[in-house]
Amino acid sequence: MAEGRLFVTGTGPGKTDYTAPAALEAIKNADFICGYTPYVDAVNEYISPDAEVFTNGMTGETERVEKAVEAAQAGRNVALVCGGDASLYSLASLVYEKTANTDIIEVIPGITAALSASARLGAPVADDLAIISMSDLLTPWEVIKKRIDAVNAGDFVCAVYNPRSRKRTEQIEHALRVFASRGNLACGYVRNSHRYGETMWAGRLSELNTEDLDMSTVLIIGCKKTIIKNGKLVTPRGYTDKYGE
Repeated sequence: MAEGRLFVTGTGPGKTDYTAPAALEAIKNADFICGYTPYVDAVNEYISPDAEVFTNGMTGETERVEKAVEAAQAGRNVALVCGGDASLYSLASLVYEKTANTDIIEVIPGITAALSASARLGAPVADDLAIISMSDLLTPWEVIKKRIDAVNAGDFVCAVYNPRSRKRTEQIEHALRVFASRGNLACGYVRNSHRYGETMWAGRLSELNTEDLDMSTVLIIGCKKTIIKNGKLVTPRGYTDKYGE
């Protein structure tokens, strides 16, 4: 039996307006759809009524991938639906780990939350960028702490994913104390980017209320040269210094 195709699709930050056309096309043409329930619900209008759909909840990542791989190996045209970008903190790497014939896989990128939040906040991501998740479910906290120190030493703009949960509150406080050693940096956050209930804020580290942060929030910490202009975060690239006005 000939194997099918497995499209690992990143649907972007929220509304399908920000989903790559290639991802929507893969979803439209799939006869087997697999994904986390809210992500599949978000693209429901693009799913063929004849397609088989498998969804599950949080912590069901391995099961989703195994179902998708099994269906593709059985000759089906599969779309594994991921939020944001399919590679960053997502399932593309697990798909490759679980698939013997990797030629059947195509990863379709999506707009990740860091870039979505940057666009909403202004232009803080204009130079080198570091992305760190505060979640220690899959990465030990001691490793995350070393990465925080490295970002701080390099004066990177930093996008922080999963900054705070109801049970996990100390990690972001530690990170902010480290970042504050560079000064009262410009920063901002976006919660529920491009989705219902979207909220955003920009200001200085000293003004940030960490209780406003949750798992649906991306926090962006600027570097030393990041400024606040008319309520927007801007990291100058240096064009005017190099080329003149």
